[in-house]
Amino acid sequence: MGTKFSLDSDYLVFTVNGTPYGVISHDIVSVVDMLEFTPIPDSPPEMRGVIPFRDGSLPLFDLRVFLGGKARTLEINELVATMEARKQDHINWLNKLKDEVYNDKPISVQTNPHLCAFGKWYDGFSSDNSNLNNYMARFDSPHKAVHGVAVEANELIQAGKKDAAVQLVQNTEQGLLASLLELFNGIGGLVNRYMLEYVVVFVSGERQFAMAVDDIRFFSRLEHIEHPLQSNITGGGNDVVQAIGRYRKDNSDELYDVLLLDISRFLDHFS
Repeated sequence: MGTKFSLDSDYLVFTVNGTPYGVISHDIVSVVDMLEFTPIPDSPPEMRGVIPFRDGSLPLFDLRVFLGGKARTLEINELVATMEARKQDHINWLNKLKDEVYNDKPISVQTNPHLCAFGKWYDGFSSDNSNLNNYMARFDSPHKAVHGVAVEANELIQAGKKDAAVQLVQNTEQGLLASLLELFNGIGGLVNRYMLEYVVVFVSGERQFAMAVDDIRFFSRLEHIEHPLQSNITGGGNDVVQAIGRYRKDNSDELYDVLLLDISRFLDHFS
Protein backbone atom coordinates (compact mmCIF):
# COMPACT_ATOMS: atom_id res chain seq x y z
CA MET A 1 0.00 0.00 0.00
CA GLY A 2 2.89 2.38 0.58
CA THR A 3 3.48 4.95 3.29
CA LYS A 4 0.71 7.35 4.26
CA PHE A 5 2.36 10.71 4.80
CA SER A 6 0.55 12.84 7.34
CA LEU A 7 1.07 16.16 9.10
CA ASP A 8 0.04 14.40 12.31
CA SER A 9 3.12 12.15 12.18
CA ASP A 10 6.67 12.84 13.32
CA TYR A 11 9.53 12.61 10.83
CA LEU A 12 13.23 11.96 11.15
CA VAL A 13 15.12 14.32 8.83
CA PHE A 14 18.70 13.51 7.86
CA THR A 15 21.09 14.53 5.09
CA VAL A 16 22.61 12.46 2.32
CA ASN A 17 25.17 14.20 0.08
CA GLY A 18 23.91 17.58 1.27
CA THR A 19 20.23 16.89 0.53
CA PRO A 20 17.70 16.57 3.37
CA TYR A 21 15.56 13.43 3.40
CA GLY A 22 12.80 12.44 5.78
CA VAL A 23 11.18 9.21 6.94
CA ILE A 24 8.02 8.77 8.96
CA SER A 25 8.55 7.81 12.59
CA HIS A 26 6.73 4.48 12.58
CA ASP A 27 9.25 3.14 10.02
CA ILE A 28 12.17 3.71 12.42
CA VAL A 29 13.48 1.19 14.94
CA SER A 30 16.70 2.89 16.06
CA VAL A 31 19.32 5.53 15.22
CA VAL A 32 22.94 4.86 16.24
CA ASP A 33 26.48 5.92 15.33
CA MET A 34 28.06 3.95 12.50
CA LEU A 35 28.90 0.39 13.53
CA GLU A 36 31.58 -2.00 12.35
CA PHE A 37 30.16 -3.93 9.41
CA THR A 38 31.10 -7.14 7.64
CA PRO A 39 31.22 -6.85 3.83
CA ILE A 40 29.37 -9.46 1.77
CA PRO A 41 31.28 -10.74 -1.29
CA ASP A 42 29.66 -10.03 -4.69
CA SER A 43 26.96 -7.84 -3.16
CA PRO A 44 25.63 -4.82 -5.11
CA PRO A 45 27.43 -1.49 -4.50
CA GLU A 46 24.45 -0.16 -2.53
CA MET A 47 24.96 -2.84 0.11
CA ARG A 48 27.77 -2.23 2.62
CA GLY A 49 27.41 -5.57 4.36
CA VAL A 50 25.86 -6.64 7.65
CA ILE A 51 25.99 -5.06 11.11
CA PRO A 52 25.33 -6.55 14.54
CA PHE A 53 22.01 -5.42 15.97
CA ARG A 54 20.57 -6.56 19.28
CA ASP A 55 20.66 -10.37 19.23
CA GLY A 56 21.23 -10.76 15.51
CA SER A 57 22.44 -8.94 12.42
CA LEU A 58 20.96 -6.69 9.74
CA PRO A 59 21.85 -5.81 6.15
CA LEU A 60 23.42 -2.35 5.91
CA PHE A 61 22.70 -0.32 2.78
CA ASP A 62 24.47 2.84 1.61
CA LEU A 63 21.76 5.39 0.89
CA ARG A 64 24.23 7.71 -0.86
CA VAL A 65 25.09 5.05 -3.43
CA PHE A 66 21.48 3.93 -3.78
CA LEU A 67 20.46 7.50 -4.66
CA GLY A 68 23.17 7.78 -7.29
CA GLY A 69 25.95 9.46 -5.28
CA LYS A 70 29.45 8.57 -4.13
CA ALA A 71 29.92 6.58 -0.94
CA ARG A 72 30.89 8.76 2.04
CA THR A 73 33.81 6.48 2.83
CA LEU A 74 35.14 6.87 -0.72
CA GLU A 75 34.66 10.64 -0.57
CA ILE A 76 36.63 10.83 2.70
CA ASN A 77 39.44 8.64 1.36
CA GLU A 78 39.71 10.80 -1.75
CA LEU A 79 39.82 13.97 0.36
CA VAL A 80 42.61 12.63 2.56
CA ALA A 81 44.58 11.44 -0.50
CA THR A 82 44.14 14.82 -2.21
CA MET A 83 45.37 16.72 0.82
CA GLU A 84 48.39 14.44 1.16
CA ALA A 85 49.31 15.07 -2.48
CA ARG A 86 48.85 18.83 -2.13
CA LYS A 87 50.98 18.81 1.02
CA GLN A 88 53.81 17.18 -0.90
CA ASP A 89 53.36 19.76 -3.67
CA HIS A 90 54.18 22.54 -1.21
CA ILE A 91 57.18 20.71 0.21
CA ASN A 92 58.47 20.35 -3.36
CA TRP A 93 57.62 24.01 -4.05
CA LEU A 94 59.76 25.28 -1.20
CA ASN A 95 62.62 22.91 -2.10
CA LYS A 96 62.60 24.34 -5.61
CA LEU A 97 62.50 27.90 -4.26
CA LYS A 98 65.47 27.12 -1.98
CA ASP A 99 67.44 25.77 -4.94
CA GLU A 100 66.66 28.87 -6.99
CA VAL A 101 67.55 31.33 -4.21
CA TYR A 102 70.68 29.50 -3.02
CA ASN A 103 72.06 28.92 -6.51
CA ASP A 104 71.24 32.27 -8.13
CA LYS A 105 68.65 30.82 -10.48
CA PRO A 106 65.65 32.78 -11.80
CA ILE A 107 62.61 32.44 -9.51
CA SER A 108 60.18 30.21 -11.41
CA VAL A 109 57.96 28.73 -8.70
CA GLN A 110 54.25 29.56 -8.76
CA THR A 111 53.66 32.83 -6.94
CA ASN A 112 49.88 32.99 -7.38
CA PRO A 113 48.16 30.96 -4.62
CA HIS A 114 45.07 30.54 -6.80
CA LEU A 115 47.00 28.85 -9.62
CA CYS A 116 48.81 26.03 -7.82
CA ALA A 117 47.06 22.64 -7.78
CA PHE A 118 45.83 23.14 -4.22
CA GLY A 119 44.68 26.71 -4.91
CA LYS A 120 42.58 25.63 -7.89
CA TRP A 121 41.04 22.84 -5.82
CA TYR A 122 40.58 25.05 -2.76
CA ASP A 123 38.79 27.83 -4.64
CA GLY A 124 36.17 25.34 -5.83
CA PHE A 125 35.80 23.44 -2.56
CA SER A 126 32.50 23.33 -0.68
CA SER A 127 30.99 20.94 1.83
CA ASP A 128 27.73 20.53 3.70
CA ASN A 129 29.82 19.76 6.80
CA SER A 130 30.31 22.98 8.80
CA ASN A 131 33.25 21.56 10.78
CA LEU A 132 35.11 20.75 7.57
CA ASN A 133 34.31 24.18 6.09
CA ASN A 134 35.60 25.91 9.22
CA TYR A 135 38.78 23.88 9.16
CA MET A 136 39.40 24.49 5.47
CA ALA A 137 39.01 28.25 5.99
CA ARG A 138 42.16 28.14 8.12
CA PHE A 139 44.24 27.35 5.02
CA ASP A 140 43.54 30.66 3.31
CA SER A 141 45.96 32.97 5.10
CA PRO A 142 49.06 30.71 5.47
CA HIS A 143 48.67 29.34 1.95
CA LYS A 144 48.65 32.84 0.43
CA ALA A 145 51.53 33.88 2.68
CA VAL A 146 53.69 30.92 1.62
CA HIS A 147 53.31 31.78 -2.06
CA GLY A 148 53.97 35.43 -1.25
CA VAL A 149 57.40 34.44 0.06
CA ALA A 150 58.56 33.76 -3.52
CA VAL A 151 57.57 37.29 -4.53
CA GLU A 152 59.38 38.79 -1.54
CA ALA A 153 62.46 36.64 -2.09
CA ASN A 154 62.65 37.73 -5.72
CA GLU A 155 62.38 41.40 -4.70
CA LEU A 156 65.23 40.95 -2.20
CA ILE A 157 67.44 39.29 -4.81
CA GLN A 158 66.71 42.03 -7.33
CA ALA A 159 67.76 44.55 -4.67
CA GLY A 160 71.05 42.73 -4.17
CA LYS A 161 70.07 41.27 -0.79
CA LYS A 162 70.63 37.56 -1.38
CA ASP A 163 71.50 36.85 2.27
CA ALA A 164 68.14 38.29 3.33
CA ALA A 165 66.40 36.18 0.69
CA VAL A 166 68.15 33.04 1.97
CA GLN A 167 67.14 33.86 5.55
CA LEU A 168 63.55 34.46 4.42
CA VAL A 169 63.35 31.04 2.80
CA GLN A 170 64.86 29.35 5.86
CA ASN A 171 62.40 31.11 8.16
CA THR A 172 59.54 30.09 5.87
CA GLU A 173 60.49 26.42 6.06
CA GLN A 174 60.51 26.52 9.85
CA GLY A 175 57.50 28.81 10.27
CA LEU A 176 54.88 29.43 7.58
CA LEU A 177 55.36 26.16 5.72
CA ALA A 178 55.43 24.16 8.94
CA SER A 179 52.08 25.71 9.92
CA LEU A 180 50.61 24.92 6.50
CA LEU A 181 51.83 21.33 6.62
CA GLU A 182 50.29 20.94 10.08
CA LEU A 183 46.92 21.88 8.60
CA PHE A 184 47.33 19.32 5.82
CA ASN A 185 48.26 16.68 8.39
CA GLY A 186 45.16 17.44 10.47
CA ILE A 187 42.62 16.48 7.82
CA GLY A 188 42.70 12.77 8.63
CA GLY A 189 41.88 13.34 12.28
CA LEU A 190 39.19 15.86 11.40
CA VAL A 191 37.22 13.53 9.16
CA ASN A 192 37.51 10.74 11.70
CA ARG A 193 35.99 13.02 14.37
CA TYR A 194 33.37 14.96 12.46
CA MET A 195 32.42 13.06 9.30
CA LEU A 196 31.29 9.80 10.83
CA GLU A 197 28.04 8.44 9.47
CA TYR A 198 24.90 7.36 11.29
CA VAL A 199 22.94 4.15 10.98
CA VAL A 200 19.15 4.30 10.81
CA VAL A 201 17.41 0.98 11.39
CA PHE A 202 14.07 0.64 9.61
CA VAL A 203 11.20 -1.80 9.71
CA SER A 204 9.07 -2.63 6.67
CA GLY A 205 6.42 -5.22 7.32
CA GLU A 206 8.22 -7.98 9.17
CA ARG A 207 11.66 -7.10 7.78
CA GLN A 208 14.28 -4.88 9.38
CA PHE A 209 17.29 -3.35 7.66
CA ALA A 210 19.76 -0.51 8.19
CA MET A 211 20.92 2.41 6.08
CA ALA A 212 23.98 4.65 6.36
CA VAL A 213 23.20 8.39 6.29
CA ASP A 214 25.47 11.43 6.60
CA ASP A 215 24.00 13.52 9.39
CA ILE A 216 20.91 13.65 11.59
CA ARG A 217 19.07 17.00 11.44
CA PHE A 218 15.97 16.77 13.63
CA PHE A 219 12.95 14.71 14.62
CA SER A 220 9.64 16.57 14.51
CA ARG A 221 6.48 17.26 12.53
CA LEU A 222 6.37 19.04 9.19
CA GLU A 223 4.33 22.08 8.19
CA HIS A 224 3.38 21.00 4.68
CA ILE A 225 3.44 17.80 2.60
CA GLU A 226 3.04 17.53 -1.16
CA HIS A 227 1.87 14.02 -2.01
CA PRO A 228 1.69 12.60 -4.58
CA LEU A 229 4.45 14.50 -6.32
CA GLN A 230 3.45 16.73 -9.22
CA SER A 231 6.77 16.12 -11.03
CA ASN A 232 9.30 13.32 -11.25
CA ILE A 233 12.28 13.23 -8.91
CA THR A 234 15.34 12.18 -10.87
CA GLY A 235 18.26 10.10 -9.69
CA GLY A 236 18.83 6.56 -8.52
CA GLY A 237 16.01 4.99 -6.55
CA ASN A 238 13.65 7.78 -7.57
CA ASP A 239 10.54 5.73 -6.86
CA VAL A 240 11.49 5.63 -3.16
CA VAL A 241 11.08 9.42 -2.97
CA GLN A 242 7.31 9.75 -2.86
CA ALA A 243 6.61 13.16 -1.33
CA ILE A 244 8.05 16.56 -0.48
CA GLY A 245 7.73 17.94 3.02
CA ARG A 246 8.43 21.47 4.16
CA TYR A 247 9.76 22.69 7.50
CA ARG A 248 10.95 25.88 9.14
CA LYS A 249 14.62 26.11 10.06
CA ASP A 250 15.71 28.02 13.16
CA ASN A 251 12.24 29.54 13.65
CA SER A 252 12.53 31.48 10.38
CA ASP A 253 9.57 32.41 8.19
CA GLU A 254 11.05 30.57 5.21
CA LEU A 255 10.02 26.99 4.47
CA TYR A 256 12.65 24.43 3.42
CA ASP A 257 12.06 21.30 1.36
CA VAL A 258 12.78 17.77 2.49
CA LEU A 259 12.37 14.71 0.25
CA LEU A 260 10.24 12.08 1.95
CA LEU A 261 11.15 8.42 1.48
CA ASP A 262 8.67 5.57 1.27
CA ILE A 263 10.68 2.87 3.02
CA SER A 264 8.20 0.16 2.01
CA ARG A 265 9.47 0.54 -1.58
CA PHE A 266 13.15 0.28 -0.76
CA LEU A 267 13.54 -3.48 -0.35
CA ASP A 268 11.73 -4.05 -3.67
CA HIS A 269 15.00 -3.05 -5.37
CA PHE A 270 16.80 -5.98 -3.75
CA SER A 271 14.15 -8.69 -3.95
